[in-house]
Amino acid sequence: MRKTLCVLLVVLGAMAGLASTATAGTGPADTATARSATTGWVQTPDSGVTPQALTCSSGNLCVWPVTDGSRNRCSWLNRDNDWWNTPVVCSWSSSQTVKAIYNRGTSSSFSGVCLYANANYSHALYYVPQGQQFVPGPQYVVRSHRWVSSNNECWNS
Repeated sequence: MRKTLCVLLVVLGAMAGLASTATAGTGPADTATARSATTGWVQTPDSGVTPQALTCSSGNLCVWPVTDGSRNRCSWLNRDNDWWNTPVVCSWSSSQTVKAIYNRGTSSSFSGVCLYANANYSHALYYVPQGQQFVPGPQYVVRSHRWVSSNNECWNS
């Protein structure tokens, strides 16, 4: 029993160490990237997890609190500086993390969408290129988003 408990503690300690390790990624420009809210590192999504059955109208950004897109979709045609207040309120976004994102944007003026932790486009979390579905590795509560012409606009604002 004591040996089993020691092994369990070692495994949990190792897992905690892995969970807190931040790594920098330099994935291709067409890959969705996430920026860690606490460390400022650019991280790439877990390639082993892909969204299933995400549906989103053309031109919109859609997000879900579940990875499979089965419920509670919030969607926008335009940017929104505060998901918790009008004009579009995403009812679950103040208490649940975004677990799936689909950028169905079609404007040739923009390459993707930036999602932010705070209202008024502050504290960039994710950049998702047009046409991409994304299940973020690190998952955060998101409060605002805007369309951008390059992913650099997310991190330099």
